[in-house]
Amino acid sequence: STQGYSSAASDVYKRQKTTNLNQNALLKIKKMITKLTEQKGCIIAEFIDLKRFTLAVTEEVKSELKPILSQEGNKMIFDFKNIEFIDSSGIGCIISLVKTAKSNHSEIKLCNISSEVMDVLELLHLPMILDIEPDLASALTSF
Repeated sequence: STQGYSSAASDVYKRQKTTNLNQNALLKIKKMITKLTEQKGCIIAEFIDLKRFTLAVTEEVKSELKPILSQEGNKMIFDFKNIEFIDSSGIGCIISLVKTAKSNHSEIKLCNISSEVMDVLELLHLPMILDIEPDLASALTSF
């Protein structure tokens, strides 16, 4: 009879563990860094509740956007409208996404870049290799 009890307790534990794993999976699904929408055949990626594009988010951003840019012929607009700061990791992430896009005949454009972020990009001469548009409307018509 003790064994029956521990077996029942074991079943409850296993169910609870499975439930916790499922809840964790749902939390991970909900915690996207970027919001993706589609407009005029372009995928628009924008940050959700984020003002700083730093090392803390670059891996997640890459894992969310690289699969899209790895598919041939996709057009993406990376909207920076809420980003006030970028560090070297954020810049590395952008360059990595651009390289992925180019190697798969996809395109990526950046728009709505704040003057602070643009100062950093210009300091590194990145506007020469990045396709930057002033706003979303001009980015959409530039494809």
